[in-house]
Amino acid sequence: MNRKFSLNAVTKTAARHIQAGFTLIELLFVIAVIGILAALATPFVRELLIEGRLEPTAKDIINITNTMRASAAASGSPTPYTDLGAAANATATFANAGRGKATNITIAGVGAAATAQHQLGATNSQVTVAVAANPVNGDSFTITLPTANKAACPGLSTQLNRIAVAMTINGVVVKAVGGNYNGATAENACTAGDTNAYVLTFR
Repeated sequence: MNRKFSLNAVTKTAARHIQAGFTLIELLFVIAVIGILAALATPFVRELLIEGRLEPTAKDIINITNTMRASAAASGSPTPYTDLGAAANATATFANAGRGKATNITIAGVGAAATAQHQLGATNSQVTVAVAANPVNGDSFTITLPTANKAACPGLSTQLNRIAVAMTINGVVVKAVGGNYNGATAENACTAGDTNAYVLTFR
């Protein structure tokens, strides 16, 4: 009888412990640990996502510039890019040429008000385009990608090495017109965070 009572008491005590679950303090501790881990992992995950966008973004730029170059070649002029006009018009031409072709460059607006944003760094990073001179005004054009993350630097310039005739990163020349791309210089020109600016020249 005592043995039976003892077994029942043990069984009920074990059941109470099983049903008790976590205390509020234990739950708060677990939530705090998860929050700390998430905060530590967020920059790393973001950089991985940016690295994954590098190749598609480079392909977008290549497709858009090829469209612009084909249109320019049709003019037969040695300085076909003078028709791009001022910065806003030139940027709109780039954006409209990318409509329906770009997957990682976001096109907004229509016509002369069209704009383009890249996704390699800060939110809403505006791509800008301008007429360039290499060596004659209007024989080439530049594409500027500001506020790019270190995860995209110098990877983007490496991806576009074959098509761009000149490139700078944060004002440092990593490929001069008629010269070769310098990967070491490009790596050393990159800075931490969303602080990198690419200027890519195409002819």
